[in-house]
Amino acid sequence: MRAAIQVEKCGVCGKTVYAMERVEINKTVYHKACFRCSVCKAVLTAKTFAINNGVIFCTAHYKQLFATKGNYDEGFGRMQHKKRWNSNPNLAEGEENGHSNSQNGHHQRQQQQQQQQHAVAVANS
Repeated sequence: MRAAIQVEKCGVCGKTVYAMERVEINKTVYHKACFRCSVCKAVLTAKTFAINNGVIFCTAHYKQLFATKGNYDEGFGRMQHKKRWNSNPNLAEGEENGHSNSQNGHHQRQQQQQQQQHAVAVANS
């Protein structure tokens, strides 16, 4: 009886990754050619990359985006962590700034899209 072979899929393109072209970063498998900076598209290695919120960067663009605002949130287009604290104890549980969880989910998805667009735009400027 044959042992089942586990087929691994690339975290970028979704195609099968074979041993000779395999790179594993943070429990995600990539083709060597697919493991690229989201800004400049340079091929990266385990020593030349940084990931922020699931977006892959070369170290130069990661540092550039961090330097624009001096923190890991605003530099990458997200709201500062301290601004997300709920300062109004009178809100009902599951509400933030008067919005329900479903409204917050929609806003979070929009914000994530804007963050990625902002990160690429800042890096290209």
